[in-house]
Amino acid sequence: MVPRVQRLNLHWSRQVNHSFRYKSRIRPFPYFSSPNSFFQTIKSTVQSRAYSPQQFYKNRILDQYVSQPVNTITLRQLVVFGRNLTEDRLLKSGNYVRTELPIRLAHRIRDFQNLPFIVGTNPHIEMVYDLYWSAFEKLRKFPTITNLDENDEYCDTVKGLLKEHLVVIPQLALGISECSQHLHPDQLDRFMNTMLRSRISRRVLAEQQIALTENWNDPGYVYGQDGHDGYIGIVSTQCKSGEIVQRCADMTRNVCRTIYKVEPPQVLVDGHVDTTFAYIPDHIEYMLYELLNNSIRGVMLKFSPSLKHVSEPPELLQQFQKLERLKSPDISKDPSSIYPPISVTISSGPTDLYFRISDQGGGISDEIYPHIWSFASTPTLNNKFENFVKVPQMAAKVQEYEQSIIPPTLHLGIGLPMSKVYAEYWSGGLTLFTMDGYGTDAYVKISRLGNREENLE
Repeated sequence: MVPRVQRLNLHWSRQVNHSFRYKSRIRPFPYFSSPNSFFQTIKSTVQSRAYSPQQFYKNRILDQYVSQPVNTITLRQLVVFGRNLTEDRLLKSGNYVRTELPIRLAHRIRDFQNLPFIVGTNPHIEMVYDLYWSAFEKLRKFPTITNLDENDEYCDTVKGLLKEHLVVIPQLALGISECSQHLHPDQLDRFMNTMLRSRISRRVLAEQQIALTENWNDPGYVYGQDGHDGYIGIVSTQCKSGEIVQRCADMTRNVCRTIYKVEPPQVLVDGHVDTTFAYIPDHIEYMLYELLNNSIRGVMLKFSPSLKHVSEPPELLQQFQKLERLKSPDISKDPSSIYPPISVTISSGPTDLYFRISDQGGGISDEIYPHIWSFASTPTLNNKFENFVKVPQMAAKVQEYEQSIIPPTLHLGIGLPMSKVYAEYWSGGLTLFTMDGYGTDAYVKISRLGNREENLE
């Protein structure tokens, strides 16, 4: 009878051989001449990572932070605290961020540690894991902020980390794409949703503290009221629903006009277009831009199938940048477009604000529709994030498309899932209803009152 250990080794060797045979692009391990050499390498790697004195010490420290709950905030708290800013409040805010960021990072590091081993050894996943460990160590060791100079030093440290972590989204996308066969799609989606929501939350805290500090250091800043253009830190208290939709529509139409050399469909906005609300513009603009971009391109490609073969030469990107700099007049109401218009309806309720985007772009097929929110590979798309090899950094902000940091026509496959993450972060929502062969309606719901806490799970 075969001993139990040998049976387990045989079982694992079969799994490994299966992985190499059907997923050759995964590069977590070097070539092994035999199963024994594979298990010897695994054993030494696990021992060096998990059982070395240094790693044991680090995990004991991590446990202390993981055991602490996350203290969530609301948009209203950001506005009220920042509007009545004093030196004492600025320092208190700095110390809240100083204590909160390591806790939020620690929870995500633990999520990495709970991944299957073969996923954790993927080079892209491992890179993000190492970045998080490095940031956690740097932030937890920063001493209590007691004066403005120390606050400035802390903000400089955080700025550096924000810049370093611009690689996180592309690396996570590539790593998950390569390892999708080793995780159930539901588990993979939970991991990515949690990672991205937590990432948004940390950047909100960090960027708000940096912006408040810059306001404090600005001699021309007026305290006790809304700041320049209604901004309090990174929060705008004067977001105008109609203007935001029009800005995102104009930008998308300019891109399509430059690339396809035809007049794009109009974007007609109706409803409560004058509604004003407090929100982080980067978040709502990203969602609306992605949805309008999908709608406009969908309509154009349905009614002009030949446009699918139009490429994007580099000079077109330069032309688009020039067009944006010149701020060409709005021709969104030009009736010369041959396409049916996209309709955007805004509805303002007592507690929530809704955006409905309706198009006649042909809808989403039954084969694709169940997977539109998923980060996992699908039967029809084995490597949905492959274009991230062309995008070394990503902040997930609309300015990256506006300034052509990311080529506007580069399909990354993350727009809809990321938009849903943004919508749900402040306890809102994003829903799509589609009629295959006709068109799609997208509904975005956000809180008007700003009194809902961050959704981090």
